[in-house]
Order: sequence, then C-alpha cells, then structure tokens
Amino acid sequence: MTEELPDGVSTVVNESQDSDEIMLLPSNLFDQKIDRQIVDPRNITERRRGLTVEANSKLRVIDQLESGRMDYMIMKVNRYLADGSEGADPGDLAIFLQLDGFAQGGFESIYDPVLGGSVTGIKLSTISELQLPEQMGMFYLTVDQTNTKVVVFRGRAGYAHRFRLEVMNTNASSSIFIEFVEIARARRTAKEGGANTTGSNLSQMGY
Repeated sequence: MTEELPDGVSTVVNESQDSDEIMLLPSNLFDQKIDRQIVDPRNITERRRGLTVEANSKLRVIDQLESGRMDYMIMKVNRYLADGSEGADPGDLAIFLQLDGFAQGGFESIYDPVLGGSVTGIKLSTISELQLPEQMGMFYLTVDQTNTKVVVFRGRAGYAHRFRLEVMNTNASSSIFIEFVEIARARRTAKEGGANTTGSNLSQMGY
C-alpha cells in the first residue's frame, strides 16, 4: 500500500528523509490487522531515569497510537555521564515531540554532513539561543547552564492519532546523559492495530 503524507509537510532538505519520521502512523502498521479503537480513559505519568544517548544516535522514549491530551513533559540533561566522566554539551541534544501533525522544529530531517545523517526536531542549544518564553505548546528552558539544561513542554490541544517523543545526540563523538524525563498525559482511546478515533476501521489516516 502506498504511504501517504499528512498535510503541511515541508520540502525535504538535501533529499535525506526517514520516511517513517513524518507519518501520523508508523509505516509498518499498514501490514498489521486493523481493529477498532478501545476506549481507555486514564491519566498516565511516565518517568525514565538515567538514559545515556550515545554519540550520533537516537533514542525513542515513547511512541503510542492513541488519542488524548498531553499535560507536560520535563527533561533534565547533564554534561556528566553516570560514571562521572564528561560527555557532550547538553545543548547538542535534539528533541522531537510529535502530537499528530504538530512538531516544534518541523518534521523535516535536516542532513548534517558532520554526522553523515539527518537530524529531526529542535536542539536545546537552539531553544537557548531563541530565549523562548514560558508558554503553552512550546519548549522552554527553566535551567540553562553550561553543564545542565532542564527543558519543559506544557500541553496544548489534544491529539487524535499518534503521540511520540524521541531524542537525538547530535554530537559526533561524545554521549549525553539524561538524568530523567517525565511525561504526563490523559489518554482517551488506545488504537489497537492502528485504528482511528473517527472514520471507518479501514481509514488508517483518518481522512
């Protein structure tokens, strides 16, 4: 089945694009049996501690097919690794948060010739440079120091299809240490087999 892209996708830079990055639903779900959604109203808070992101690598923190509302995300990033050794600048961490078709920093993968690969999302160093104020629906830093950064995202409008958080270490030689990441959301429905909140059970994109 031909993969379709959601509206609002910009031009791909340098012809480098992970086709799964900009999908409302992961491409491999098209091969799965499609069932109807399950009503699953509950508040969920997840916390992961002590995450080491190796040089030039990605880490998928969460990726859920569901509908709901995000309340907040808070992440503390440190230059010093778990063993006390010095790692990369916390500003080198890129965050990609997808709420259906919304992603601050865009869905485009920008090719980095130093890394030899594509970077998706927005780097903490960029957030620091922009000095973004505290407001709903946008990343901002509550701690912006050389060795430590704390980034917060407060909730916005609900999502109907997909909720995903990924991070990438854009440093080519050193690891980055995430002391913790905490995500709180209110789930409405779970999407068993990739079904939608609305539409027929064969309409994967909800159009």
